[in-house]
Amino acid sequence: MKKFLFILAAMLIATAAIAENEIGMYMVENPTPESAEEDACYSGAPGQFTAYVVLTGPVNDGLGTPIENVGGFEFQLIWPAGPFVTPAIHPSATNFMTAPDFFCGANIPVVGGQCTLITVTIGVFTADPVLWSLAPVSDENAQSIPGAIAITDADDNFEISQAYPVSGDFSEPIFGMWTCVVPNDDVSFGGVKALFQ
Repeated sequence: MKKFLFILAAMLIATAAIAENEIGMYMVENPTPESAEEDACYSGAPGQFTAYVVLTGPVNDGLGTPIENVGGFEFQLIWPAGPFVTPAIHPSATNFMTAPDFFCGANIPVVGGQCTLITVTIGVFTADPVLWSLAPVSDENAQSIPGAIAITDADDNFEISQAYPVSGDFSEPIFGMWTCVVPNDDVSFGGVKALFQ
């Protein structure tokens, strides 16, 4: 019984930790845990469509409390060659770098535990499978947290907190076109399960 409770506790801790400060890309502005995998890929006809870079579960690392207004975000959005890509940051934001690097100051309200950081208009002529991912900004000297991506809390003097790609790793994609990605919840659950087999 103790082993079962330990496994259950480990799974709950892993799941809770993953849900904080995650950045993903979706076909809808308000992805749900139930639809996240489907929403993280585009399989429609070639042409023009819109996707959204969404921050889910923002938490101030220093206070351990939810962030109500995101004061900024910092990452590189890596998109494939081929598609025409037009990113539009939140209207309150200013990018101090050049896309695909986003080093933005902002004041974005968090509603329902998430907020849209970037609206991305994508145009393609062919249905070639491609993947999108996140990375730290390319200028290592500009990284607020070396080797990481970050968000800030506008209500706590722009306190910096580490953020994470929804995939769980910079080497894993967050969005696919004509190919789908595995959300980190599935990967994490499998990883926890594998520890006890």
